[in-house]
Amino acid sequence: MGKLWWMLGAMVAGQAQGAAFTTCPTEAYLFQKDTVVYGVDLVTGAYEELSDDLGIPGNVNGIGFNETDRYIYGFSKHLKDVVQVDSDYQATALGVTGLPSGVHFYVGDVHNDTYWIYHRNHGLYSVSLDETSALYLQAQQVVGADTSMILTDFAFHPGNQRLYAVDNSSGNLYQIDTSDGSREVLGNSGVTGTFGAGYFEKSGYYYLSRNQDGHIFRIDLRNPDQLDASAEFFAYGPASSSNDGARCASADVIPVNVDFGDAPASYGTRMEDNGARHALGSLGPKLGELVDADNDGFSAPWSDDIDGQDDEDGVDFVTAFEAGSSAVIQVQVTQQSGYLQGFIDWNQDGVFAGVDELVITDRELQPGSTSLSIAVPADALGGLTQARFRISSDTGLGPKGGSADGEVEDYAVAVSTPGSTTQTYPNEGQFASIAFEDRWPFEADYDMNDVVMDLQITEYTQLAKVTKVVINGKLQALGAEQHNGFAIHLPQISRSNIDVAQLEYLKNGVAADTSGVLESGQSEAVLILSEDLFDEVTMGCGFYRTQTGCDDGLQFQFQLILVFNEGVVPNAMPAAPYDPFIFASPNRYRTGFDTPPGRPLEIHLADFPPTDQGSSSYFGTFDDDSNPGSNRYYRNSNSLPWGLQFPQSWHYPAEKQDLLQTYPQFQQYIEYDGGQYLDWYHRNNANADKLFN
Repeated sequence: MGKLWWMLGAMVAGQAQGAAFTTCPTEAYLFQKDTVVYGVDLVTGAYEELSDDLGIPGNVNGIGFNETDRYIYGFSKHLKDVVQVDSDYQATALGVTGLPSGVHFYVGDVHNDTYWIYHRNHGLYSVSLDETSALYLQAQQVVGADTSMILTDFAFHPGNQRLYAVDNSSGNLYQIDTSDGSREVLGNSGVTGTFGAGYFEKSGYYYLSRNQDGHIFRIDLRNPDQLDASAEFFAYGPASSSNDGARCASADVIPVNVDFGDAPASYGTRMEDNGARHALGSLGPKLGELVDADNDGFSAPWSDDIDGQDDEDGVDFVTAFEAGSSAVIQVQVTQQSGYLQGFIDWNQDGVFAGVDELVITDRELQPGSTSLSIAVPADALGGLTQARFRISSDTGLGPKGGSADGEVEDYAVAVSTPGSTTQTYPNEGQFASIAFEDRWPFEADYDMNDVVMDLQITEYTQLAKVTKVVINGKLQALGAEQHNGFAIHLPQISRSNIDVAQLEYLKNGVAADTSGVLESGQSEAVLILSEDLFDEVTMGCGFYRTQTGCDDGLQFQFQLILVFNEGVVPNAMPAAPYDPFIFASPNRYRTGFDTPPGRPLEIHLADFPPTDQGSSSYFGTFDDDSNPGSNRYYRNSNSLPWGLQFPQSWHYPAEKQDLLQTYPQFQQYIEYDGGQYLDWYHRNNANADKLFN
């Protein structure tokens, strides 16, 4: 029977076969047993069966994707021949000559229209797939090739075109020279096993799938000249005693319908950092009722809720976290049962590491609500830290890596120690909004979206004194034509009381230069977050996130950490959110001014005076009705301010939509001097058709 199959294959070799793949697919292909073909999402390890019949008996190994003709090629164990697999997953024997008789090759890949195969006892061979070549379908042995390597797959790097493999027995990472078959040991991957499938993706990451458990590992070969050979666990895939894989190496690995976490970047959140992530589907357990799909993780604990949906709804913190005691959480599981893992960064070093930071291990939970107890170490640091909870059908999930189902939820939690407390404005996990009109001192168009910034401020108290402040912010909107900077002033806090050496500033999760953040020439602390907010974003429309249909996504998020040289008693601290303000960007033209007014032009919330660097020369001019003698600042004659503060994230008007028409009760709020209509800014009191999105 095998001879007949080979003869039929030889008869059709070189003739038109089934259709090629139409694109360079992003998924990986895994051939298992006799022979089931799976499509594997390398992002999460999720997989689906694509075919259970290749049209030939037996299994196919040594597979590779040929980017020249977009067919998959492999070696048939039954036919002892190279086969071509089309887009319908039907295999055709090619009748290759020159291979040792009766040998099953199970290590292979395709590069530059050439199929390469290796066998430890027979060496390295190349087979031309170029129909115009004189050597078409004629196997050529690489004489003298190294045959000491214990391999079950290898793969070509899409960048430097070199061949790589990991030894099953030693874990060594090899770079193989196809010209002579020699190999170079680049280092040790730290993992062993039967790596039946190896894949590359466009940027140069090398993925290994281990037969025994289906674990997918990743090695960073983006810069092979400066590499770390160690492999990190990346995702769970299908296990099998017989595996082989292929992938279009020049395709990116793209997350689709995936749930990521949203803790700061150091915890493993973004795709490039192998962040925690779960494939979303109709099956699998979930935490709570809500879950959202992300195209990547976000490096700050608030970012994936920009759609107005806070999907962190699966874990409730029933009691406080106190060092040396136990805390109680309530976990809600929906859809189906799963295994829960929990991680808390007790020492606040920015990673989930150490035995005591794995607080819940493989706890099987049924749908419904379950109370769990968490022991808080006696040496846990006081203050705000991060917690991560993951549920999946898989057991043993770590704080990073992918899973084929389930969900991840990240939370900021406060840990108290004797003598320490934290206080967050407006509340833990929530943000307040600050909105400005930037035409001061001229009449505003009053859509109140020229600058909209969300803020969250946490104060750390130790022994009855505030010792540290953490300010998180995210720019929601720029509906301005003029260039504005953004700053925060801490009234009554001396500039000299800020420990400059411990000042930290992160933009979008990445450490930024702190020089110039603490503004000079000020008697009190003034923090410059941006001298020009336009420099922080790239706009797809005329304005940033104010025009319907033009949601550019959040692009400027920051975290500012201040440590005081001397602790401040709580009643001497300014009320949060302190004194946020915008100012005219230096050397930028501004409507109504003959010359750029620059940094001295400040616009504050109502009744906050300018800082030492601000100018009072515009008070009482044009539409401004400030009266410093009466502590009246930045209001017009109708008491309307140029800046507003909200104790929650605010749904602001769309471009050119007047605030008074969008939120009609605001007029009564002003008329009653803030004594009535206190909820005027709630969304249910708005004309929804005038709001952004």
